[in-house]
Amino acid sequence: MTEKKEFKCRIVSKEFLTPDTAYIGIECPEAASSAVPGQFVNISCSRFLKRPFGVASVSDDGRILYIGIKVVGKGTEELSGLMPGDEISMLAPLGKGFDLTGFDSYILVSGGTGVFPVNFAYETLKSSGKKVAVVQGFRNASQVILNDPSFVLTTDEGDAGIKGTCIAGLDSLDLNSFPNAAVLCVGPIPMMKAAGAWAEEHGLKCFVSMEQRMGCGIGICLCCIVKVKADNEDGYVNLRCCKDGPVFDYAEVVW
Repeated sequence: MTEKKEFKCRIVSKEFLTPDTAYIGIECPEAASSAVPGQFVNISCSRFLKRPFGVASVSDDGRILYIGIKVVGKGTEELSGLMPGDEISMLAPLGKGFDLTGFDSYILVSGGTGVFPVNFAYETLKSSGKKVAVVQGFRNASQVILNDPSFVLTTDEGDAGIKGTCIAGLDSLDLNSFPNAAVLCVGPIPMMKAAGAWAEEHGLKCFVSMEQRMGCGIGICLCCIVKVKADNEDGYVNLRCCKDGPVFDYAEVVW
C-alpha cells in the first residue's frame, strides 16, 4: 500500500445526488491507484482542519477517485461548492481498509454517508468475482443515492423498498446463499450496533467503519479515539480511528 502523501489535485467532475450531497471526482493517480475500500482522504478547506471523506469509487484507469460530500457545516458546504478545474490539497490514502479476501461472501450494510465507502467495497468485490449483497438504509425515498436494483433497499418511512431499518433488509436475505460470509457495515452508530448484533446472532463476523470526528487524520491529535476491548485493568485500550481504523472488528469495540 502506498504511504500517505499530501497531493495537489484537480477536481474533474461534480454532480449533486441530492440537494445537500455532492459527488466529486478528483484526479490523483497515485492516491487513486493505491486506495482500498474503507480508506479515506483528508481535504483542506479555508477552515482550520481538513475534512475526512471515505473513498466512494476509483475510475477503471486508476487516475480518478470519487468522494461524496454531505453538507453538515461550513467546511463541507465550502467543499461541496468545488467545481471542475478547481485545485485542492488532499492527504491520501489514510486509514486501514476492509479485509476483502478472508471470506467467501460478503454482506454490505450502509446508511447515511456510509453508502460511499460501501459502494467502493461493492465495486471491488464484484470485480473480483466474490458473492456480495448490499443492504441500504435511508430515511425516505428522497435520500436514496448510489442505489443499484440488485441492492436490498430499506426506508424508515416505507416510501421506497422495504419499510423499516437495515435489519429488516438483512432479515430478508437467504443466508444459505452466502457461505463463509462476513458483514461489513458503515453508517450511524445505532445502525452499526444493530447490524453487528444481527451478525453475531447469525454466527457471522462483522467489521464496522467508525465515523469519528477527526482532527489531523494521521494519528497525532488523538481526538478520534475508539475504545477497544483489552485484557487489562480497565478492560479496554484507546485506539485512533484514523490510524488504527477506521475499520474495526465489531466484537472488539466497546459500544
